[in-house]
Amino acid sequence: MLKSFSFLLKYIWKFNKMYIVYISVLQLFTASMPLFSTVMSKYIIDELASSRRVNTLVALIGILVGYNLIGGLIIIFLRGKCFTAKGVVFQKFQTYMAEKLSLCDLEQLENPEFLDAKEKAQQFLYANGQGFGVALDSAINIIGKIFVFAGLIAVLSTLNIFVVLAFVAIVLISGFFESKVRADYVKWDMEKVPIERKTGYYMGLNEDFSYGKEIRLYNFKDKLISKISTHLGLSNDFYVKQTKDFNKARYFNNFVSFIREAISYGYLSLQIVLNTITIGEFTMYFSALAQFSGAMNDVMSSILDMKQFGAYYNELKKYMNIPATMREGENLPLPQGPYTIEFKDVSFRYAGQSECALENVNITIHSGEKLSVVGENGAEKTTFVKLLTRMYDPTSGEILLNGMNIRDIDYDQYQSILSAVFQDFCLFSFDLKENIVLGGKEPESDQEVEACLELSGFSDKLEKLDKGIDTHIYKDFEPDGFEPSGGEAQKIALARALYKDAPIVVLDEPNSALDPRAEYQMYQRFNELVRGKTAIYISHRLSSAKFCDKVAVFKAGRIVEYGTHTELMHLNGNYAELFNMQAHYYINDEEQFEE
Repeated sequence: MLKSFSFLLKYIWKFNKMYIVYISVLQLFTASMPLFSTVMSKYIIDELASSRRVNTLVALIGILVGYNLIGGLIIIFLRGKCFTAKGVVFQKFQTYMAEKLSLCDLEQLENPEFLDAKEKAQQFLYANGQGFGVALDSAINIIGKIFVFAGLIAVLSTLNIFVVLAFVAIVLISGFFESKVRADYVKWDMEKVPIERKTGYYMGLNEDFSYGKEIRLYNFKDKLISKISTHLGLSNDFYVKQTKDFNKARYFNNFVSFIREAISYGYLSLQIVLNTITIGEFTMYFSALAQFSGAMNDVMSSILDMKQFGAYYNELKKYMNIPATMREGENLPLPQGPYTIEFKDVSFRYAGQSECALENVNITIHSGEKLSVVGENGAEKTTFVKLLTRMYDPTSGEILLNGMNIRDIDYDQYQSILSAVFQDFCLFSFDLKENIVLGGKEPESDQEVEACLELSGFSDKLEKLDKGIDTHIYKDFEPDGFEPSGGEAQKIALARALYKDAPIVVLDEPNSALDPRAEYQMYQRFNELVRGKTAIYISHRLSSAKFCDKVAVFKAGRIVEYGTHTELMHLNGNYAELFNMQAHYYINDEEQFEE
């Protein structure tokens, strides 16, 4: 509990020191006002029951209402300041967690355990539905109650000590009962995370335009709604359990309040009958006992809040300590170019898999060389690219850049020499220009961006867009956005890779969505596209291998053939077989068309 509080205090102090100042002063005023009213009420009532001096009554009442007015205004002001200050801290902590997610290893985003840990860590921000600030509020509340207890003890010091101890015992018993309920609350909160993550995914499918066609065409609507309903029901089961147990705690607390009031009224009324206290003292003691009990309840509740928050903190700690192994190397500076890349006995196995996806891969890609990577589906060509671009690290072996292991090179610096059009590339709901520039240098003029779009073959479409490169892609946020076709999207992704102007370019199936004319045009200007850079070209269409310097043939995660197009055709092995199969397909199509 103390660890979670110190962790929170550290980051709040880092993000917004004034939050702690505001909430501390707020607690001081919040604690003092009820106590002041309790004491002043005693003097006012005693004055009314005895001398009834007008000047004295006016003075006493003036002091009371004046203090309450000024104190109330200060409290309103401080609460507003606390709310806005907490918002700043909340915003900065959300940003901090988003940054942590962006730095994690890519493979973690495919790991269900990591995704569950991420969702559980989010509870740190939303614990109790009040945000992470509830823990700090609770801690400061405990400190504030010290002032309350000091004043109340002074007031109750003349009262029977056993009555006070009875109140303490009642509060402790109530707190113990509620702590058991809170522990179950946290447990259920964590258990429902995988269910709610699935529910969110299913609901996202129903809202996502890109899935809309399949859902309608294949009449998946009813099954999808059934899945949503089922998981919403499972989530609701947890809320039902929480409500039942919370009601038990509320019933018990209501019974405790009954006992407390019975003791207070009974004991103090007896003292009035015995003439040991005045009416004013009756009012003061009753109010003091009620405040004492309330303060004890608040302290217990605050302790339970912090204890409950500690459970969320434990999940946050797991999430924050998940290593970003890609960034844990020596972080040496990038060597001087030009660059030669060498795979030395590289093997790779995906997490949870028993067999290697790539095994004993050895290949050298020289600076300025154009390498074609070919093979049937499942040959692990894309896995080869993931290792080359360091989305993953090899399970064994090493990848060298100018003789230096890429694990030892600063991660961001290594990424700076690579650009790629991945097979599963993504466009963002931003404008066209931002989709191409992304995190790169800002262009000196729009012509730089337009030149890359022209080179990628997108210029015809660009001319038809009223806002040009300021046009939004997709209509998520802009009604005049446009939905690119598969080929258009691929050209935008290619323009993005060209704009980065990195010395090593990876093109993973860059023509898969292009029509024959666009594909032909891309082949015609391939040398212009890569501009003498090192280029790794992956395609099922083996005709593309003819304009590359070398061809690497992958099969079952191994390089089984390597050489020029001509050499591999003379070898009459896997490559020649695949090439002739494709050529035969097109020849047969042409003959059937002529018939």
